[in-house]
Amino acid sequence: MMKKNMLALVFGLGLLIPGGTLYSGVHETVLAAPEITSAAAVTAAANTPVVIVNGKKLMLADAPFTKQGRLLVPLRGVAEGFGASVTWNKATRTASVTRGVHEAQLTAGSTAAVKDGIAVKLDVPAEIRSGRIYIPLRFSAESMGGLVSWNASTATASITMPLTPAAAQLIIQDRAEEAVTALKEKDWESLQALSSPKGVRFSPYGYVNTSSDRLLSHSSLTTAPLDNTAYLWGSYDGSGDPIKLNFAQYYDRFIYSSDFAAAPQIGYNVTIGTGNTLDNSRNIYPNAIIVEYHYDGFDPQYAGMDWQSLRLVFGKEGSQWVLVGIIHDQWTI
Repeated sequence: MMKKNMLALVFGLGLLIPGGTLYSGVHETVLAAPEITSAAAVTAAANTPVVIVNGKKLMLADAPFTKQGRLLVPLRGVAEGFGASVTWNKATRTASVTRGVHEAQLTAGSTAAVKDGIAVKLDVPAEIRSGRIYIPLRFSAESMGGLVSWNASTATASITMPLTPAAAQLIIQDRAEEAVTALKEKDWESLQALSSPKGVRFSPYGYVNTSSDRLLSHSSLTTAPLDNTAYLWGSYDGSGDPIKLNFAQYYDRFIYSSDFAAAPQIGYNVTIGTGNTLDNSRNIYPNAIIVEYHYDGFDPQYAGMDWQSLRLVFGKEGSQWVLVGIIHDQWTI
């Protein structure tokens, strides 16, 4: 009986599959589990991997484990920890996970998975243990738009999850509208008031290059538009030639190249425009709210390859959300 209780303690919560239904409660045997008394058991408990989501430790009743160098976690416990929902198809042994606009599917015993409609391959297959499904931690987070870091010395996995589109819109819509209007009207004082005291980074393409993208200080946001000096803003896609422009020229080419205040599509923490250039904005700004103003094209003969986007990046500093980045994006060669 003691052996069964110990197993219940280790594998308590998660995605149970009795008769193909979801279970979210705790086994009664968990409450009656004996205390850990042996030195070996204490050591094992101390080495159990820890999962932290947005700074908060997940209290998982199911213990994660490593397999082939990969950390597998109980799907239901972790998914609910970062605000995702899980459904289980008993017939196909497939789990579906959704969070905001993201959706993923994976099947027990298979390395084949689907992320937002695109087929991907897992490093290790999802696995059922004691009636619960475990999946690779990195896939569980990244498939829902999150980022994962691993601290081997403390056996701690830290997940950073962006706000859902609805939550992001609720927080930032008014401020984003003020910022895009300020850009349209070239109201630099208003833009400065909305911006970070640390300055704003300007990125000419979707790939944010922290070493070459120009960072304007808070005070220069009102003086730079009056400066006729040509500065380096990065490199042109395709040719690799340096982008040497004064602020007014950069504004016309790489900030307000279209009337983004009237853009027909707006995404909050959702990427709309995609092309050949890698969009690494979420890696550079993991905790930010990114608002995208998007045109899917202008001339029908280009079949959408003339799309353009303006992304405004807001970071939380203290209790305020402030503008920290302005990213222009478009179809690239």
